Amino acid sequence: MIVEERAEVQSEGSKHGERRMDIGEYLQRGMQILQLDEHAVREAKKDEDALLPAMAFFAIAGLASGVAQFSFREMLIGAVLATILSVVLVGILHVLSRLFGASCSFLELYRPLGLSAPIYWVQVVPVLGPFLGFLAAIYSLVVVAKVLESAASLPRTKAVIVVVLLFGISLFLCLIFLAYVGSLMLIQSIFS
Repeated sequence: MIVEERAEVQSEGSKHGERRMDIGEYLQRGMQILQLDEHAVREAKKDEDALLPAMAFFAIAGLASGVAQFSFREMLIGAVLATILSVVLVGILHVLSRLFGASCSFLELYRPLGLSAPIYWVQVVPVLGPFLGFLAAIYSLVVVAKVLESAASLPRTKAVIVVVLLFGISLFLCLIFLAYVGSLMLIQSIFS
């Protein structure tokens, strides 16, 4: 019964010339994007079914940072924060790229960047996780520039400028957040 239903779904997909990819194939496409394969970026950009795996890959990246700390709470917070931050950062990237003449939507940027998120899974390695995560973040800037080139049709110099601006804005927002948290901690210590 299940085999017949699966065959029907596959035959319907073949009628339209499409076949749904499984999570392993999305992971493989993400590895191709990490190898800076322009064709894989363009395919991910067009694949509407890639949104859920992209979000899941970002969530797993956040989960990996919590696993390295052996904390269930950090795993949950990391997964939620990574997903929220991915939307915010890709949103900022989308606005910046549009200012420089990009021709793509938010989702057309989010899907290939999300599929490349497994690079952050190296944070799961105990002790070395933070260092490997830092190296992954540096390399991801190269991946973002390549995605802007391929998916958003930006020239390389404009793509690099957008990545530098994104890095500067992210650093600024991170410093503001740390200053806010620090001031709250200072106020709490003064009044307690």
